[in-house]
Amino acid sequence: MKSLRLDNRLPHPLFAPALLAAVIMVVYFPAITAGIHSIDDPGIIKLFSSPPLLLDILLPGHSYYYRPIIELSYYLDSKLWGMEPSVMHLENILLHFANALLVFNISRKIGPHFPGRSSFIPLAAALLFALHPLNVEAISWIAGRTDPLAATFILSACLFWLHWLDNPKWHYVVSGVFFFVLGVLTKETTLAFLPVSLLSALVWPGVSTRRRQLAVGGIGVSVVMAGGLVALMWKFGVLSYGRFLSNHNFDFVQWCSTALVAFGFYVKKLLLPLPLNFAITEVTPVYGLLGVLSLVLLTGAFFMRRLPALFFAASALMILPALLASTVQISWTPFAERYMYVPTAFLCIGASGLCFSLQEKTVNLLVPFGLIIVFIAGGVSHQRNLLWNDKRAFFQDAVAKSPEFGSVYNELGGILLQDRQTAKAAEAFAAADRLNKRNSMKMLIKSNIMATMVADGSLVGAREYFFRLFGDKKAASVDFLELLYAADNKRYETVKIEEKILLASDLLETLALLYQKKPDPFWFYRSGQIALVAGNASEAACFFRKAFNAAPADAYFKVAAKTYFLRLEKK
Repeated sequence: MKSLRLDNRLPHPLFAPALLAAVIMVVYFPAITAGIHSIDDPGIIKLFSSPPLLLDILLPGHSYYYRPIIELSYYLDSKLWGMEPSVMHLENILLHFANALLVFNISRKIGPHFPGRSSFIPLAAALLFALHPLNVEAISWIAGRTDPLAATFILSACLFWLHWLDNPKWHYVVSGVFFFVLGVLTKETTLAFLPVSLLSALVWPGVSTRRRQLAVGGIGVSVVMAGGLVALMWKFGVLSYGRFLSNHNFDFVQWCSTALVAFGFYVKKLLLPLPLNFAITEVTPVYGLLGVLSLVLLTGAFFMRRLPALFFAASALMILPALLASTVQISWTPFAERYMYVPTAFLCIGASGLCFSLQEKTVNLLVPFGLIIVFIAGGVSHQRNLLWNDKRAFFQDAVAKSPEFGSVYNELGGILLQDRQTAKAAEAFAAADRLNKRNSMKMLIKSNIMATMVADGSLVGAREYFFRLFGDKKAASVDFLELLYAADNKRYETVKIEEKILLASDLLETLALLYQKKPDPFWFYRSGQIALVAGNASEAACFFRKAFNAAPADAYFKVAAKTYFLRLEKK
């Protein structure tokens, strides 16, 4: 077998980019038509369809997270193509392609420190990253863009930092700092790159003592400054983690125990990603043993000052922010595959360094094995992308893998209700209500149960359900009042005139409360119609006049409201 030596050059400088682009597009093409996911995507689309002021995006304190760069990207989506989902999915794919190229270039940067090694190894690392099944969630989900965009900046910062370690020109370090700041402003968890840069300054071969001292000193100052900035942002409520933890009793011992389990779980997912699951709520404590073993092996390997160990350690360090989310409910699920996007990149770079360090015969033996892994990874990722396209099948898969998670039943019920499968939707919402453990989800699930009753025609049942929940209309939220109105309005259209008059008074009361809680001139217009049917012409004319005066110029009912009140006031 021909050995994989350095003279085995790539056929053309554009060979690697072309191959990566082709492979990524084949695997991720289904994501372009994946549309809007019911988790987080609708909120993003709604907010940025009429985007906030640019100053509000750039200044802290206007949203739960301070992530101006990711918000700026959605702002540009709104301005350039009106939040078109297919274009936004394509952006995620292009970011993934850029990150695969960065993995290729960083891996190639390692190569010269291992003379006589193949230039195909960096390409293999980039392919493994490009096709790693764990990355599908971050790419195929519009709301997942935060991780690949942050990765673009952090991997760019890493590449420039390594350039500076090899050749201490100040434009390299300035570029590295610039991209690092952009990464932090995209996702605050990328602060974990600071210790990564420190370790690389200590381990990177050929770094002069003076340059190493300068690098370590600079990073030390950066850590202190970053710590001070984080403390200030925490104090003034800018950081989401700070606001969240301020409402929780933080048990350090318990956190360490849980964090070890989570760390072991994520190590397993990086090496063996199956089964893939969007709704991971708990993992077995046995993973704590893997967490401890991984830390011991990483520590031992790093102290041997091997380059592969540097990037494996970098992968582990970039996992650390995800451990906080696993110990407190700061996100939809305590464990998420998208959190491993950046760690996956450093893992693949470390794997390339490991291959560089192996003897030639060993590398040759690993080639067929590596090709098999890449093909399997590509197939799994492609199938997962197809699943993201089928919302119903996607949530059925999540329910099957997390059968005790109430929230995922709620999402499945929403999809079934959209498909007008009300009986199955009712079953899903009932399971969600039974299994739900989150107070924040309680009323949302109950409103979906009531919505299913309305859709199924159980109008009296929906009304009775409403008053079992609240007793008094004034205690209900807008969502429930709208459902009560919808149920009573459907009944109103079918009952006899005597019952209509009685029901009209109830409907007018509901509409009055709706306007108090959510001012909308349409409620005046609808109140006028109801009052008119009930035989109260003067009250109807008053409602129609209010609707006309309050409605915007393009409101479809504005002309009708004017016609009504002019006609009624003449009588």
